[in-house]
Amino acid sequence: ISQPQAKSKQRTFFLFDHQVVFCKKDLLRRDILYYKSRIDTDSMDVVDVEDGKDKDFNISVKNAFKLQNKFTNEIHLFCAKKSSVKQRWLQAFENERKQVQLDKETGFAITEVQKKQAMMNAKKSHPAGKPKAVTRPYYDFLTLRQKHPMLPSTVPQQQVYMLAEPKRKPSNFWQNIGRLTPFKK
Repeated sequence: ISQPQAKSKQRTFFLFDHQVVFCKKDLLRRDILYYKSRIDTDSMDVVDVEDGKDKDFNISVKNAFKLQNKFTNEIHLFCAKKSSVKQRWLQAFENERKQVQLDKETGFAITEVQKKQAMMNAKKSHPAGKPKAVTRPYYDFLTLRQKHPMLPSTVPQQQVYMLAEPKRKPSNFWQNIGRLTPFKK
């Protein structure tokens, strides 16, 4: 929930150094996310909210915390489904602030040239608008379907991760289409 609209919205959030990025799920394909906006965490304070009536939004909340801008009256209210999820978010914000402080103390910085290059690379690989279907040659799919992909022996075992995509339910479209047709023999 954000002021001034004070309207609740379901969003997916990602916490990075210096920012929180939030996305909206596609209505039809729930596995696709669309970028909505970002919140600069350098200018925000994280405030733990007790369960009950919130004075800023005048609504009853549970498992909530706020991001309040230090310089303006901008406030974002986040409500988690469980108390444990709320605590993980609060801990993540605390860790993010510690990491930013450590980077500042050690002199770690990304130059403007590096930032511009990263933005140009991101724009090249993803054209504006909704994502389009991508076609790949047949041999790419054959290599992706290998049960045991070959890795170079020079890669340390600690750097090898196996990622799996969620399995889709088989479509029962063709079984149901027979029931929907008005003309049967």
